[in-house]
Amino acid sequence: MNFANGPTRLPFSLIVYIIWATITIYGGICLSGGQKQSLTEGLSRGPLWNVVAAFLFLVAVILFAGWRDLKFVAPKPMSSLRIMWLPALYIVAFLGLAAAIGLPPIGLMLMILVSTLFVGLSEETMFRGILFQALRTRVNLWPAMIWTSVLFGSVHILNAVTTGELLNAMLQAFTATLSGFAFMAILVRTGSIWPAIIYHALWDFGTFSISAGQQSGSDIPTGDVGGWAFLLPVALVLPNFLYGVYLLRNVRNDDVLSTD
Repeated sequence: MNFANGPTRLPFSLIVYIIWATITIYGGICLSGGQKQSLTEGLSRGPLWNVVAAFLFLVAVILFAGWRDLKFVAPKPMSSLRIMWLPALYIVAFLGLAAAIGLPPIGLMLMILVSTLFVGLSEETMFRGILFQALRTRVNLWPAMIWTSVLFGSVHILNAVTTGELLNAMLQAFTATLSGFAFMAILVRTGSIWPAIIYHALWDFGTFSISAGQQSGSDIPTGDVGGWAFLLPVALVLPNFLYGVYLLRNVRNDDVLSTD
């Protein structure tokens, strides 16, 4: 019996999730030498090897389990990529703002690009891939989408372990839940996990580039959460979430995603 499939797929996937989170968080602590640091500061010190290791762990699990339904396929139809117009506007706006503030050094930019690519690969594979498909073996489509988004957001609270900023981590968890629902909608509407991975990676690349530019080129504080510092991230991701809801307006609980 393959305990990675059938009725045991969800419990097995939850165990994978716990191990993945442990690699990601504990690995981050090891990379920082136990010192509290922001995510941007961590990127400035080198590649996020903990994220790379977590992704490679997921690749090994997928090969072991023989899962072929995680949507690592081309969008079908390709015309479904038209829904990516709002994500494209977000990315252009982020990169434009980063350029206006002042881009960080090219070496740091490349470090951010590589690291955020692996963040997108690792997190989307874990949540919109492994956990979502495991939940679909037990619950209907809408509960699976909601639970996946909530779990995705909640794991960001663990960032407080490495940053030492619980309030910031809670805010990030809330905004990640909203963004996660948009990533979920993109997966459902395109039938492919790749557009969500690319959007996730570029979103992080744009926001980290802005943050790195602020830290290297101005005295604007980035760690204070209060007033606009609290409302702005929520206002930023709210259109993303609402667009996700709009994309899923005609999706029913009994709809089945293609397994091609």
